[in-house]
Amino acid sequence: MTTVKLVNVQPGKKNGDVLIVQKALAEAVGLDYSSGPGTFGPKTRAAYAKWQRKLGLQGADADGVPGLKSLRALGQKYDFSVSTAGGTSTPTKPSTGPTTTPSSARPHPRGRLGRVYADNSKKAAHAKLDRRYVSKLTAISHIRPTKRRQIDEIAHKADLPPALVAGIWYREASLANGVYLHNGDPLGKPTTHVPKGIFFRKDQFVEAAVDALKEKRSTQRALKLHYSSKDLGAMATYAEAYNGYGYRSHGSTSPYAFAGTNQYHGGMYVADGVYRSSTFDRRPGIVAIAQEYMKH
Repeated sequence: MTTVKLVNVQPGKKNGDVLIVQKALAEAVGLDYSSGPGTFGPKTRAAYAKWQRKLGLQGADADGVPGLKSLRALGQKYDFSVSTAGGTSTPTKPSTGPTTTPSSARPHPRGRLGRVYADNSKKAAHAKLDRRYVSKLTAISHIRPTKRRQIDEIAHKADLPPALVAGIWYREASLANGVYLHNGDPLGKPTTHVPKGIFFRKDQFVEAAVDALKEKRSTQRALKLHYSSKDLGAMATYAEAYNGYGYRSHGSTSPYAFAGTNQYHGGMYVADGVYRSSTFDRRPGIVAIAQEYMKH
């Protein structure tokens, strides 16, 4: 279990402990911390005051400044412990580019997810970009700043790596707005493909995207994926779970995860339930997209 130091989680602080509390407040009271991840600013203080009031505190006891009891109550609900030891003011800053996940931070999922993660981690470690996909990958990695900000907003709200969000959006909708990331159906009417019956308005793309990504929340947690994650094996595994494990029944590497790299050698579902071993997916997959996206 993650431990948060009380001294680190105070107004004006900027560090990783603040980010953990912000994520919990996002779940508890709807905090949107996308403008200041890891920074205990006015929005975070207002959200914490809302949490304190939710606990029944009033007046000066609900001033938005974390106390030991209220912070422990938040941690008990959202899986972190609280320490009263001395803290640090080291700012959080995500690294650039994919990295090797330290063994101490590496996820250890069980069952099929664990087997898929082990396999995909090996593939990701040896993945090299296929030159035939260079032009498409260059276009994706150099998207407009407005589109990149939109990806970042979704990533913050879903607490997933922006590179993974960009890859899924590309695979599901070629980075086009106005569609469900659940299945590519157009927004503004209920979905007709699996999952069926979901409805968001045409102006709710971000909300619909977050809803789609949160359907795999248990997978996300098992893989320890969060906004600052750089674990390509975990991203590939999340992507494969998101798209489905059908390729494994054919002994194929999922193009959704690995197309555009030397780990993919053909085979593709051309329609729901229709697999063709001779068909080659010409769209880059999540690992190739993530490798390029994280360079910019």
